[in-house]
Amino acid sequence: MKATIQSWPWPWLIGALGAGLGLFLLANYRATPASQPLPVDLPTASLFADNQPIWADTSDPSTLDIVLFRHQFTLHESLTEATLAIFADTRYEVWLDGAWVGRGPARFSRTRHEYDRQPLGSLAVGKHTLAVLVQWAPNIRRAESTTPHLLAHIQGQSRGQPQVIAPTGNDWKVLRTDAWRTDAALVHTLNLLGPTELIDLRRLPATWMQPDFDDAHWSLAVSQSLTTTIHYTPRSIPLLANVPFTATVIETGRLSPNRRLGQLTSTTPLPYTLPFTVFQPTTITVELLVEPDTGSPAPAAVDGIALTWQAAGATRPDVELATMALLPGQHNLLLPTIPPHGLPFALSAPNATFAALPFAQGNHAGRRLLLAEPSAQPASVGVASIGADGLTMDFDQLPAYAVLDLGRVVHGRLVADVSGPAGAIVDIGWDERLLDGTQRPLPHPGTLHPEWDQVDSWVLDGTARHISTLDARAGRYLLLAVWGEGPVRFTDLHVYEERYPVTQRGWFRSSNPRLDAIWQVGVDTAYPSMQDAYADPWRERGQWWGDAYITDHINQVAFGDTALLQRGLRFLAEGTVDGQVPAFAPNSDGAHLLDYAMLWAQSLQDYWVLTGDQAFVAEIYPTLQAFMRHLQAQRNPTTGLLDLPKAHWSQTALLDWSGNDSRYGQSTALNALYYGTLLDAATLAELLDQDADARNWRQTATEVKTQVNQLLYLPDEARYASSLYAGELITPTSHAQAWPLAFNLPPSEKQPALVQDLLATLRIQPYGMYWVLEGLGNANQIAAAVNLIEERYGRLLDLGATTWWEHWDSNLRYQAALSHSWGGSPTWFLTTRLLGAQRTGPNRWRVQPAFAGVAYAEGAIPLQSGELTVHWKKISCMQQTLQVNAPLTSDGEISLSLQKVRSITLNGAAIWPEQAPGAFKLQQTDDQANIAVTGGDYELEVITACGR
Repeated sequence: MKATIQSWPWPWLIGALGAGLGLFLLANYRATPASQPLPVDLPTASLFADNQPIWADTSDPSTLDIVLFRHQFTLHESLTEATLAIFADTRYEVWLDGAWVGRGPARFSRTRHEYDRQPLGSLAVGKHTLAVLVQWAPNIRRAESTTPHLLAHIQGQSRGQPQVIAPTGNDWKVLRTDAWRTDAALVHTLNLLGPTELIDLRRLPATWMQPDFDDAHWSLAVSQSLTTTIHYTPRSIPLLANVPFTATVIETGRLSPNRRLGQLTSTTPLPYTLPFTVFQPTTITVELLVEPDTGSPAPAAVDGIALTWQAAGATRPDVELATMALLPGQHNLLLPTIPPHGLPFALSAPNATFAALPFAQGNHAGRRLLLAEPSAQPASVGVASIGADGLTMDFDQLPAYAVLDLGRVVHGRLVADVSGPAGAIVDIGWDERLLDGTQRPLPHPGTLHPEWDQVDSWVLDGTARHISTLDARAGRYLLLAVWGEGPVRFTDLHVYEERYPVTQRGWFRSSNPRLDAIWQVGVDTAYPSMQDAYADPWRERGQWWGDAYITDHINQVAFGDTALLQRGLRFLAEGTVDGQVPAFAPNSDGAHLLDYAMLWAQSLQDYWVLTGDQAFVAEIYPTLQAFMRHLQAQRNPTTGLLDLPKAHWSQTALLDWSGNDSRYGQSTALNALYYGTLLDAATLAELLDQDADARNWRQTATEVKTQVNQLLYLPDEARYASSLYAGELITPTSHAQAWPLAFNLPPSEKQPALVQDLLATLRIQPYGMYWVLEGLGNANQIAAAVNLIEERYGRLLDLGATTWWEHWDSNLRYQAALSHSWGGSPTWFLTTRLLGAQRTGPNRWRVQPAFAGVAYAEGAIPLQSGELTVHWKKISCMQQTLQVNAPLTSDGEISLSLQKVRSITLNGAAIWPEQAPGAFKLQQTDDQANIAVTGGDYELEVITACGR
C-alpha cells in the first residue's frame, strides 16, 4: 500500500482552503500537460508533497544505485523568479539546459524530508531541459534513507501569477547507469558515509545533461511507492556555499619507479599466473599488502616455491617484500587467491622481461595507493598556476602522482577538467595528515585505520571530461595518482569547501598574538564542522550533540547564525523515544548519552536567549518534558542524584574521552550537569507559563546541589569525589572538580582549593576543556585560564595544528581526528570571559571585561542588528579603560568588579562612588557594579588601588 505523503500545515491556509477545494485544484493540476503552466494559489509545501515520486523501477536496490533523469518542457510565456523545488533520496545533482544548478538535499530523517529550492532566475519562452543525477546510497550517519526516489517541480511567476510546471511524473525519461561501480569500497567499513565513487567515464555519455542529447532509448520513469509517512517541508537552512580554497602542490613524482605495477580484481580468473623470462642471474622482488583480516599478504609463489615476506619499512606501512634469486630461463609468478577488494602488486627484476601486467580500476582504489611507493621526481609532472583558472597539471611519465596541501582540513570537493587516453585511470584521495617523515598522505591507511578509505577513481574515455565527486570528502592533503598510458592533463583544477554559508562577524585581538591565533583556529575548525548540520568533517560526520554544543558556542561569537542550531534541536527532538534524547540525529544508531541529551536541553535555552523564538520552544517543550521525566527516573530513590549503571559510554555518558570514572554511579560531573539542566528547563517552563514544571525543576535543582555538596564533597581533601558507586566513593578526578565549578555548585569559600586541585592534577582532553574554562571563569581565575589555554593549545600550534584535534595526541593515531571543533572552547572563552562580551538576547548584550591575563583585549560579537565592539586596556596598575560600541537598536549592561576600585567615569561623567547629575545609573550588588545602557558609544575609565 502506498503511504500518505504529508506536508507541514501552513496556518494561514487552514481557514482559506477546504479539503474539497484542495483536491479539486490538485486533480486539475495533474490533468494539465507539463508544457502548459497552470496558475496555482496553493503554497509550495502543499504542491510539493503531492508531486509524484519517481525512479527507474519499483524495486529497492540493496546497494548503491545511480539513476539519470531528463525532462523536457516548453514555456509559452516567460517565467520569472523561477525556483526548482527538489528532493531525492539519497542525494542529487541537477542541471538546467546543460548548466549546473546545484546539489542536495540536506541530511534528513526517516519522516522529515526538507526539499531544496534552487534558484533558476528567469526562464525564456521555448524548450527547456532538466537533468538530474540521483545517487541512492543509504548510510548510517548522514541521512535515514527509506526508498530511492526523486521529487521535483519548477515554480515561478508569469504575468504576475504563480505558475507550477515540470512536476515529476511518468513523462520523465530515466536511465539506470552502470558507470559507477556498485561494489565500490565504503568510505568507512561500517557504512557511516556511503561508498567511494569509482566511475568509468567510458560508460557515461559526456553530454547526457545537454538539451540536444538523444534520450530516445531511455525508459519512462516509474512511480515509486513510499513505505513511510514522510513530511516534506521547505529547507530550513540556506543552501550550502562552495568556497574556493588555494591548493599548493608540495610534491610530485613517480609511483614505484623501476617496478611493474599490476592490479587484479575479484573477477580475474584464478589462479593467476604471470610468465616471465630471465636473461641473466637476477633477484626478483614481489610487493604485496598485508591483508587486514589475516595480518599477512595473500599467498604467492614463484616457480611453485612460496615466497617469504618481510616488512618494507616504516614509511611504507602494510607493504611486505619477498625476494628470490633466479637463474636465466622461463619462470612463473603464481597468485592463487584474490581478496574481495582486489590485489595490487608490484614486481622488480633486473635482466627480466614480463608480459603485460593486468591493471584494472577494481573496487578499492585506496589499496593500490597504499602499495605504490611515491618517489619525488619533479620533472614527471608539470605544474602551472593560472590565477583564477586554477592549476594545470601534466602527468607525462606514468604512473605519477602529486600531493596538494590546502592549509587546513577542508570538507569539500576537487573539481577539474581531465583529458587523457581512454583507459587511463585517475585516483584522488584525501587525508588529514602526512605520514611521519614523508610528504605522503595515506587516504587509505591500511591497518593503521583499516576501516577508512577516502579514494575515488575515474577511468578516462579519451575525451576532456569534468570530474568531481557527488559527495564531499574531507582532509588537508590530496593525493592525485594517474595510471596507464599518458599523457594525462588536469586543467582548471580547484578545490571548493562545501560549508554552511556564514560570514565571520566576530573577531578577537589582544596583546598576546598567541591567543589571537588560538581564537582564530577555533573559527577555522568550525567552518568545516558546519555543513548541513554541526558535524565533524572527516571521520563520520554525525551530528553528535556534545560536539554541536561547543561548535554552536563558536558560532555565537564568530558568526551569529541560529538556523543550524534550530534544525539540530528539532532533529534530536523528533528522534526522542520514551524521553530518551538520542546522542546524535538523524540516524541515532541506538546511542544515548545522558550528558549529550542534557546539553540538548541547555542548547534549547541558548536558542531562546539568542532568538526570542517562543513558538519554537513551545513546539519542542513536550519533548523537553518527556526528557525531564526520563532524568527523574534515573535518580537514586534515596539520595535524589542521577545514578547510572556501569555500561559502555554510548549508553551512559561521555563527558570527555578521559572521563571514565565519571560515567557511572552518582557522578559529581553528571549531577552538576543535571543541576544546570534543571535550571535551564525551569527558565523555559516559566517562559511558557508552565509554573508547576518550573517549581518542580527548581526545587529538584536545589536538592541536587545540596546532595552533591553533602554526599560527594570530601572535606579532608577539599575536593569532590568522582562518583558514589555501590556505597563507595570513587577517587577524585579533574572532571569532578571542573563540572561543579562550571555550574556554580561549590560555595565561594570552597572554590580556591578546587581550582588549585584542578590545575595541579588536570587530566582532561580537548572536549572537556569547555567546562574547565567555564569553571575557571566562574571562579574569577581568568589569568590562570589564559595560561592554560596558551600552554595546551599553544603546544598544538607548535605541532602544526591549523584546526583543533580530537585528542591532545591525535597526531600519533590515525583513527583520531585532526579536525574536531569540540576543541574550540578557547574561542568562546576568550571572547566571553577575557574580552567580556556576550550576547544575552537577539539584540541584548553584556560586557564584563576581565582586565586580567593580557595588557589589552579587543574584539566584536554578532547581534541581530549588527556587531557589538569592545576594547579594554590596562594602562597601569591604577588605570583601566573600556570602550563599548553597540548597535543603536540594541541595549545591554556593562558589569565591573568593584574590588580595589576607587572611581569610575562613563563618557567623562563620574558614576561611582559619586554620581554626576544626569549620568547613567549604576546598580551595585555586593562587589559588582551593573550599568544598564542602550545602543551607542561608551568610554569608561576605572581607577583602582595598586597592590594586594
